[in-house]
Parts: sequence; structure tokens; C-alpha cells
Amino acid sequence: MMETIQEILNFSVGKLTVGNIISALVIFLVCHAVIKALMGPIERLLDKLNVDLTLRGFLRTVIRVVLNFVAVCIVAESIGIPIASLLAVLGMLGLAVSLSVQGALSNLSNGIMLLITKPFKAGDYIAAAGIEGTVKEISMLCTKIITVDNKDIFVPNSEIAGGKITNFSSEPVRRVDIVIRAGYNNNIATVKKALTEAVAATDNTLNDPAPFIRLSGYKEYAVEYTIRVWAQGSDYWNVYFDLLENISKAYAANGVKGAVPGMNIYMQEDK
Repeated sequence: MMETIQEILNFSVGKLTVGNIISALVIFLVCHAVIKALMGPIERLLDKLNVDLTLRGFLRTVIRVVLNFVAVCIVAESIGIPIASLLAVLGMLGLAVSLSVQGALSNLSNGIMLLITKPFKAGDYIAAAGIEGTVKEISMLCTKIITVDNKDIFVPNSEIAGGKITNFSSEPVRRVDIVIRAGYNNNIATVKKALTEAVAATDNTLNDPAPFIRLSGYKEYAVEYTIRVWAQGSDYWNVYFDLLENISKAYAANGVKGAVPGMNIYMQEDK
């Protein structure tokens, strides 16, 4: 019986024997069990670090691939396949793949940086890569932005990470800035009184920081006034448009005249 088993184990195809194959299979199963045991602590570490879900999935996949590659190398060595030759082949293959998809790799690396540094998150209103809108999704290769007119735009991460990013949602309150004009024939105190009434009539403006209303410039046909009020980020546009309407009403109620281009003509009779 033992002789029969030994003959089966010594049966070979080329340099491979049944015994080597069984040994490699056992080693692979042990490596698989070790990988499964290691993934648990790695998952808990990612949870503790509060890693973004998209980045977590990518890191989990990369770690699993690396561990499985190490397992394959161990199994290959056990059946007599030189690891150096295997690594050389895989290195050449990796170089060829990286050269063919270098644009995708650039987007991938920038996507990882965006997920790590977190200049914005899903739901934020941003301006980046010449596009302004609400972030719907951040993937490893591109970021999905929904514009105010409800268009979905998929922007490569390399374009976003390589330029200036303005996040309008990162702070809880925002300042509404409006520059308005009035004619030179208006009394400054009257104009400022009208603007103060307009601010007071606008809902959702904050008293702290206090509103700012000052004369800010003299133009060719008009005097400029700057109004600055603060509001919650979610109320920004309502405050902006409501304040414009209330300024028009306050101008009318206080008799403030708008800026109208004018020209004085002097006529002189020839003697």
C-alpha cells in the first residue's frame, strides 16, 4: 500500500511530480488562510483611520492582490519555478501596461490624493477645472459633478487635482456681497438708510457678524455702495436674490434715484 502511494507521489510530468503538486496545493491553502486572517485586522485599521469608502475598497483590493501575489511566488518556488524569472516577466508586463494606460494611472493617483486630502466630499458645491456644481460622486478615475442646470459632468481627477479648487460648502456660513449704484443727486445718508431697511427686510440674514453698508466708489455716472451680509450656506442664494428685490423696494420707498448716464451741453452764441 505504501509502495503504491509512493509511486503515485513520484509520478511526474516533466519536472513536476504529484507530490510536489499536492505540497504546493497545501501551501496555497495555508497562504489563503493566512491572507484571510490578515484581512480582518487590516479592515479594522481602515475603520479606525476613517478612510473614505471608495479609497477603502481600492486599498482592500490592492492589499489582497499583493498578498495573493506573494502566495503565488511561494507556491511557484515550492514546485521549482524560479521566482526571479517570474518577477522579470511580471515586471515587463507591468511596464507595458503602465505605458499603455499612463493617463488612467495619472487619474488614479490623483483620485487617491483627493480621497486622502479631502478638499471636498459628495454633496459639496465646488468650482474646479472650469466647472461649477454639486459633487455627486468621487471615484478613483473621475469625479461626477451636477451643474445647477442638472447636467452630469464627469471630470478626470487629474484635471481637478492639478488646478484650483473652490469649495463653497466647507464653511457653515457665507458672506453675500452686493455692489449697488445710486445717482449723484441722492443724499448719501438717504441711500444708506434705504439699504439698511432692505437688509432688515431680508429673511435669513445673520446679525453676527453684523451687516456692512458703506459708500465704496465714485464712478462716471453713479456712486457705488457695497453691502455685505452673512447667511447660512444653504440660504445663500435666497438671501442674495431677496436682498436685490428689497433694495429695489427700499429705493422706491425712500425716493432714491438710480444711476442714469447724463450729459451736460453748453451752448454759446457767436458774437
